[in-house]
Amino acid sequence: MLVPSPSSTEADPETLIRNLVIKEAKSKLRLKKPSRIFVHGGHEISSSMDWRSHVKDDTVLLISSGEDYVGPRTDSRPDARGVADPPQSTVEKDLQCSIEVLANETDLDPLALKQLESTAHALPGIIHAVAQPDLHRGTKYPIGAVFVSQGWIHPPLIGSDIGCGMAWYRCNLHRDKVEGDKGRRIAEHLRGLEGPWRTQEDREAWLSADSGETAMYSAGAEWDASLGTIGAGNHFAELQIVEKSSSSNPSDFTNGTEAQVCENEVVLLVHSGSRGYGSDILKTFTANGQTSIPENHPDAQDYISQHNRACHWASLNRDLIALRFLSCLEPGDAAWELGNSGAYDPASPSRIRAARDAVQSRKVVDIWHNNVEKTTWPPPPLDAETHSLQEVYIHRKGAAPVYNPRTRLPLQILPLPGSRATPTLIIHPTLTPNNHWGLLNALSLAHGAGRAMSRAKAAEWIAAKYNRQADLMLRGDVNVKPQDRNGKKGVAGSQHEENGGTWVVCEDKNLVWEEAPEAYKDIWRVGGDLVDRGVAEMWGWCRPVVSYKIRNE
Repeated sequence: MLVPSPSSTEADPETLIRNLVIKEAKSKLRLKKPSRIFVHGGHEISSSMDWRSHVKDDTVLLISSGEDYVGPRTDSRPDARGVADPPQSTVEKDLQCSIEVLANETDLDPLALKQLESTAHALPGIIHAVAQPDLHRGTKYPIGAVFVSQGWIHPPLIGSDIGCGMAWYRCNLHRDKVEGDKGRRIAEHLRGLEGPWRTQEDREAWLSADSGETAMYSAGAEWDASLGTIGAGNHFAELQIVEKSSSSNPSDFTNGTEAQVCENEVVLLVHSGSRGYGSDILKTFTANGQTSIPENHPDAQDYISQHNRACHWASLNRDLIALRFLSCLEPGDAAWELGNSGAYDPASPSRIRAARDAVQSRKVVDIWHNNVEKTTWPPPPLDAETHSLQEVYIHRKGAAPVYNPRTRLPLQILPLPGSRATPTLIIHPTLTPNNHWGLLNALSLAHGAGRAMSRAKAAEWIAAKYNRQADLMLRGDVNVKPQDRNGKKGVAGSQHEENGGTWVVCEDKNLVWEEAPEAYKDIWRVGGDLVDRGVAEMWGWCRPVVSYKIRNE
């Protein structure tokens, strides 16, 4: 575009140029709220001097809607807290960062791969990056990615939903009670699951330590009000039947230190995170566009402390969601009385903790897939000494860990869900010499199917495909069938059609299209890629019968 020279005689030429650039960005780049302007190298154009120094013939301007610059930097200006991102030339290790792509059969978006590569080489201290098969592009950083850094912590790589993850809980239900039209009746009875749970005092008791210390993980009344709620986006709670499992006998429930699931069991899978709490933490530590914190800076320890609290909050949030669902799924069980939205009788802290313990006794596995962990590197064999190894930070955004962070022992199983009406695979992570004890995949696995198209495209294309008949997408007795173990849709006369499909509770029409199965990758291919790369084994799969997103209550 042509703009006046910054040295022109017009009054305030810099403001004129900026207004022209912003207007052009709205028109040509389709940015709704362009607000920041950069030049190559990361220098932000924000003052009259910047315009005079950097805007010349053939200058390329980079426009964002508030996001920070991504790419090799040539400036190193500190933010308001005195933390500066070093120039790219000073971070030699970044240029030698190893990048591993685990996808083979699964299609990857070239722009998502570009995001991964740019991040790996632009942020300080990154020594290893992994693209999981469910990799897809994010607003600025990719999702389904793992970054290993030495000496630096990067809060934006975890994102705003700190502690987001998934947990499986056993249900005391027989599969005959949830299949077919019975699934529809269950979906209709899932009520009272939205809005704040009981009082703030009760929520603080739920968040207290086992010792009874009040509100150990409380985030304050504002954020605690969301405790026990799923949230929007891709979060859900799903009632599933275990169709195939390596543990076919209930006596095989435990193997070592981790539980398993067996065939024909009915389980509840909960996917949720820290709600607005994690977002508030991210905003605090990314003020003024700051993306990276050196580990020896006081802010690093402060961030890790608040991050860990958010992770525990998110885990207890999943437990409370499970309590509220179990009160609907197993009515009459005294253990779940406090999950009933109509039960407002006073409850002592000890009674609340007893309800929490009862829920946790049903829990099979619980993992965080948005978090950062400090660990030794490279990963040693399970029985090897670790005192001589370096310490690194593993940043996960949409990637599941292969071990229990509390015990440091390998997990037996992980859920690998597709979108609604598609199976959840039962994955067993492997740590072997062939994958260098987890180095290949950065001690992480895919966390789901991963988006195959943007929300905007799904809302337009899929809605048109189904003539905007959202109600049909929510029924378990229409021709939107789940995939079988070979990745094929159910067909007439199949076992899946006889047992019914998935009944979906979603009273947000935009989410109906945005979260449609076609908007996501094939979960069987994602799981197959993990198996082909030798980082996981497939131990079975679950079929969804009721999927809950949101009610307007």
